[in-house]
Amino acid sequence: MNIKTITTTLFLFLIASPAFAAMQYPTIGGITISETTTAAEYIVYFFNLAIAMGAFAAVIMMIMAGIEWVTAAGNPSKIESAKGKIANTLFGVAVLVGCYLILNTINNQLLSIKIDDLKCEHGITVSVRQASDNKIKQECIDSSQTNIEDTIVSTLSWNFPEDYLLRVYLYSEPEYKGTITQIDCRTGSCNGNISGAKSIYFLLNNAGIYLYDDNSYTPRVKSYPLFTSTSIPDLSKTNSFDNFIRSIEIINPDQDKQQLQYSAIIFKDQNYQGRCAFVGQSVSDMDAGYSGYYTDAVGDDEISSIIVAKSNLNEEAISQKRGEIILYSKVNCGKSDTDPTKQIKACHIPITSVASGQVDISESCYGSAETAFKEGDEVMSFEITGAAGLILSTSKKQAGNEQTYCMYFNKESLGGGTCLSSILDTHIFTVGGTTPQSYIIVPEN
Repeated sequence: MNIKTITTTLFLFLIASPAFAAMQYPTIGGITISETTTAAEYIVYFFNLAIAMGAFAAVIMMIMAGIEWVTAAGNPSKIESAKGKIANTLFGVAVLVGCYLILNTINNQLLSIKIDDLKCEHGITVSVRQASDNKIKQECIDSSQTNIEDTIVSTLSWNFPEDYLLRVYLYSEPEYKGTITQIDCRTGSCNGNISGAKSIYFLLNNAGIYLYDDNSYTPRVKSYPLFTSTSIPDLSKTNSFDNFIRSIEIINPDQDKQQLQYSAIIFKDQNYQGRCAFVGQSVSDMDAGYSGYYTDAVGDDEISSIIVAKSNLNEEAISQKRGEIILYSKVNCGKSDTDPTKQIKACHIPITSVASGQVDISESCYGSAETAFKEGDEVMSFEITGAAGLILSTSKKQAGNEQTYCMYFNKESLGGGTCLSSILDTHIFTVGGTTPQSYIIVPEN
């Protein structure tokens, strides 16, 4: 039997042996076999093991050949046989050493084969202990998951495009339950340890409105915020967010790419009615007082509907004529004179591509012209002659209270026409008891 046969037989016997499978693997070439050993390390380990076993077999063959020579008693055939075994053994050793030296001379990296670990092209690379067999492997988490069955033991890397994520929420229990850990991605690239999470929610960084049921843009009872880029007349039908809003975050698109700006008008009642406020920037506490971009402290857990306004800041869009909204001091939009003793006053407000914010009627309609509104004049009817919606409020900006009432009007609510003939026929008068004191114009961009 030659050295090649002996080495191969011994190697196959050992790796097939149950005792070998159950034994503690020795450290060879700086590598110790364990449940975390990678495929690349296995290849290097068994390459080094084969060389070691070949050397061991060579030593055995040399001893056997030496014994055969010593015990030959001058028998020429036995002596020649022993010499042949010694020569073959030395040749085998030379081949093993030569392979190692040649590979090391050409490129020593060939002796430490490296297969790149899993790296998500898009997502989080994690090391997990599988629930099925308790083995360790690498996985890629690239989307929200309600139930992570395997146990995440370590977080290896994050790989998401810049500004792709707004936040990542980690939950200690499946179905987005349990303790919430928040990873904020607004300040740059997202990174963090997600070990132990049993469910995960990726909040994408989309332009629009984010509604949170706790202050400072944090989930409370709701597992994650509600995102919308369109108006919602009834928040109870959208993840049951009716009366569950405590902060509002507004994310605008990159102005270098698209000159679009979001704002919101919030209402205490469904269908865009009740006390209202214009929200031009993020508000961390709906109980907060008046500011330049939050016109009334509507309050926590008080919002039932929301209008999303999209202002187009492009110069061409701003320059376009879009019609106007006309407020009248008499009913019937000035088309019939029911009280000839009183002059009809008309306030013409141009519709632009930008939401107006909350504006006091006295600020924009009072003037010295004969047809301008004067102290004591009240809005009794109005026309919408362009693509816009009109919100009227019974309170001035910064003066809202529990009696304040707002209503939203557009051509659809006017039955397809342009004129609301009498404010007295609407809830804004019968509930509030006063005529409008301020307005908000929402362009239909």
